[in-house]
Amino acid sequence: MKSDATKQKFIQLRAEGLSYAKISEQLHLSKSTCSSWENKFADEIATLQGQRPGRC
Repeated sequence: MKSDATKQKFIQLRAEGLSYAKISEQLHLSKSTCSSWENKFADEIATLQGQRPGRC
């Protein structure tokens, strides 16, 4: 089981637009885990994306 810190980092990196490949390399996750977490944390990712400066 992955730590909450790893999950939060995943959410942050996806909100920044990093690919599964880059995230899996940085956080030592499989791409299938990234895909699963993308669905699980979609609301959190979207919230962070809305908070970034320069977004419409």
